[in-house]
Amino acid sequence: MARLEIRCPICSQWEHIEVADDATKNVAKGLLAINIAAGMICEHSFIAYVDKNLIVRDCLVADFKIELPESIPTEEAEEVVTPETEAIKFDLIKLNIPEVLMVYVVRAVFLGRKIVIISDQEFLYNHIKNFFQYIFEKSFEFDIDIISEEDYKRNKGQYKEHLVFKNLEIVRDKNKIINPKKLEIEEALLHKFFAEYDLMAGLIILKNELNKIFEFSKTIGEFIESQKGKPITSKILIGLVSEKHEEKIQMPYLNYLIDIIRYYFKVEVPKIKGVTNLLGFL
Repeated sequence: MARLEIRCPICSQWEHIEVADDATKNVAKGLLAINIAAGMICEHSFIAYVDKNLIVRDCLVADFKIELPESIPTEEAEEVVTPETEAIKFDLIKLNIPEVLMVYVVRAVFLGRKIVIISDQEFLYNHIKNFFQYIFEKSFEFDIDIISEEDYKRNKGQYKEHLVFKNLEIVRDKNKIINPKKLEIEEALLHKFFAEYDLMAGLIILKNELNKIFEFSKTIGEFIESQKGKPITSKILIGLVSEKHEEKIQMPYLNYLIDIIRYYFKVEVPKIKGVTNLLGFL
């Protein structure tokens, strides 16, 4: 058995857990995701990602509560597999697509906006589309066109309602919804991906974090729609996320999710004590 030092990403409490020596023998194309249930290390539940060399790459709060069969040990491990590298050239994306551009695109997707990326590097088009298809798989839907600058100038009228980006530049954003000073969450997500030396590990972690945002927003949105006419407080919504997803969120993060609920899920959000509409001008 191999002993792994696992540290909680919430409270930093740590403990050693044991896994079979051959637990990672079939994870050449991804990471081993080990579900750490509440009570194993601390009161929190989270996921530890382990590579084929039994090195802990990251620990993140659990995206979903995993129902564990009674007949297996408390910790459940599963392989998280990435797509074939032929479909997505991750190194090309990291070398040719600025991190800030990815931040803008993710923010636009969160707010349900159509997107245009201007690029004359036609060889990247399919790789960029496949990249977004993978990281948003089973979560956010998106509408992204990748076109040359010449095509954009020729057909600019077709993209009046789109957010248009080129490298580090916001070419078109008529409602000014992309505020470079208020992109902390997106910046943190994409920085982790770009800073990760293991391309596959970075991709898996990014996808899981996007899934978490989607699931939290969906849970809150469905609850709000079910409470027509009933008073809702921020305390109720924070408790809902804690109960269903076993993670305690803070007020700034709740405000962030509420904007996604409004503009991506198109839910009519009533006045909620403590919750502000960060994009109230839309």
